[in-house]
Amino acid sequence: MERIVIPTPFGAALEIASGDGKIVASAFVRRRGAIPRARAGDRILGEAAAQVKAYLAKRLRRFDLPLHFCGTEMQIAIWRTVASLESGDLVSYADIARAIGAPGAHRAVASAMKSAPLDLFVPAHRVIGADGRLHGAAAGSMRRKLLTFEGHRTLAKR
Repeated sequence: MERIVIPTPFGAALEIASGDGKIVASAFVRRRGAIPRARAGDRILGEAAAQVKAYLAKRLRRFDLPLHFCGTEMQIAIWRTVASLESGDLVSYADIARAIGAPGAHRAVASAMKSAPLDLFVPAHRVIGADGRLHGAAAGSMRRKLLTFEGHRTLAKR
C-alpha cells in the first residue's frame, strides 16, 4: 500500500492510501514531520493528489477516482451515492435513502455517514438532516469547515 499526505487549509492534512489500483483509505490527520510522496509509478495517488488540489482551488466539483469500500451492501450503496454528489450539493439522509431505493432507511443512512470511509471522497458533510441542519458535528469539526469552504456559510454556522 502506498500513501501520500496533502496539506489542506482546514487545519489537517489529507492522508490518502492506494492499493490494487484504487483509493483504499483517506483521512484528515494532524501530522508532523516529512510528508510522504507517492512513488512516480503510483498513478492513482498522483491522480488523487491532482484532484484534491483542483478541489482546493475550487476547480473541481466531484472526484472521479476508483474507490474501494468495505461494508454491507447497503452501506456501500449509500457511500457510492454520496460519493457522486458535487461540491455545493446538500441532501438529506432521507434523500439518500430514496436514491438507493430504500425510502424508509434514513436512520441507516445516518449510521453509514457516521462511519463513512474515505474522508473527502465520500463527502459526508454534504448530507444533512431533514430540518436543514448539520447533525452530529462539533463546533470545530471538519464537516463544518468543509461546508464553509464550499460556500454553505449559513448552514455551517447553525
